[in-house]
Amino acid sequence: MPRQSGKTRLVQLIAIDRCLTIEGAQVWYTAQSRMDAVLRWRELVRLLRRSPLVEGDTHGGWKRSGWDYRVRGAAGAEEIEFANGAQLRVFAPAEDSLHGSVTDLVVLDEARFFTQRHGDGLIAAALPTQATRDGQIIIPSTAGGPESAFLQRQVEVARAALGDPAARVALIEYGIGEVGDGDLLSAVWRAHPSAGLPGGPVRDALAVAAEHMPAWQFAHEYGNRWRTEADVRVLPADRWTATMYPDPLPPGAVTFAADIPPDRSESVICACSGGVVEVVDLVPAAQVPVRLIELAAAWQPTAIAIDAAGPAGTVADQLRPVFGRLVVSSTRDLQVACAAFYDAVIDGTASHRPNVALDAAAAVAARRPIGQSWVWSRVDGGSALIAASLARWAAARMPAEVEPSRIW
Repeated sequence: MPRQSGKTRLVQLIAIDRCLTIEGAQVWYTAQSRMDAVLRWRELVRLLRRSPLVEGDTHGGWKRSGWDYRVRGAAGAEEIEFANGAQLRVFAPAEDSLHGSVTDLVVLDEARFFTQRHGDGLIAAALPTQATRDGQIIIPSTAGGPESAFLQRQVEVARAALGDPAARVALIEYGIGEVGDGDLLSAVWRAHPSAGLPGGPVRDALAVAAEHMPAWQFAHEYGNRWRTEADVRVLPADRWTATMYPDPLPPGAVTFAADIPPDRSESVICACSGGVVEVVDLVPAAQVPVRLIELAAAWQPTAIAIDAAGPAGTVADQLRPVFGRLVVSSTRDLQVACAAFYDAVIDGTASHRPNVALDAAAAVAARRPIGQSWVWSRVDGGSALIAASLARWAAARMPAEVEPSRIW
């Protein structure tokens, strides 16, 4: 369902109804993170406190009667207990959170954020808890993107079961489908289940959002359209292609940089000359120091840049005694290098030679936040982007002379 359609509130009301109508009901709720689940749980508590239901007096001791529910808000043990013995609890979205429990209802909110493995693990954990109950699992969410394999699979299974009288799955789906971008606002207004209703979005607010958001994002957030690979690319395909440099590296001073992925598998060595970046070699992590020494002997680079705070820290330790122009980047340096490479691709001033590993990394590039800034995530080949960014950064910072590496 689209954003602002009331799906979380609907699920909250279903959860409360289940607790009030089934004696001893066990309802468990989670979302993309435990913190998000607790925030939604607090909304539910506020909803209950605005209702005619009577909350138990926590200050005068628990009374045996005269109350409908009571709230336990201790961090890590958030729970609403009802007078009939029913309980509504928050749990972390982890496979072991439900072990040993019995449930009547499990809610996996915002399932678009779960990977296939994560979501399958939660389903596998929830189903055994309902083996002795007439239980139910509800999976509310807005449509996701290429990374939302779990939700996409659940929707596909539910669609395939439509019309089957024996099916044990229900699908409630609102969305605009494949409407052209030229008529998005009207299409969203027609398809949004809460548009124009009390508490739902008003047309003027949707018009403002349509004016200020990219068409694909407006269609996704308010029209429940699935995002495509092109929509979610951090480095847009057209900008990446436009900055490709088909010729060999131009002559001039050379800088090298290397990076190693977390699993220490295929590591990347990049060179930069004349502002053009190229992947020089892909080698196992253990071979990176030897290969860099070979390249240094052959090309006499002005610098070799390494992010010593990352998995390549071992490379920096081995190069220090044998290469005097080692540049060990700080976290801030890496942030600057990554942001500068991104900006250069977007504004068309970057140049990179075609390479399968680098092109694949650009296609799935992701940012890893650090404070108020970010660096490229090393997941799914991101080390190639880090090495390219560092090589370009070192070339811009130290075009001719580099201060020898020092141990601080």
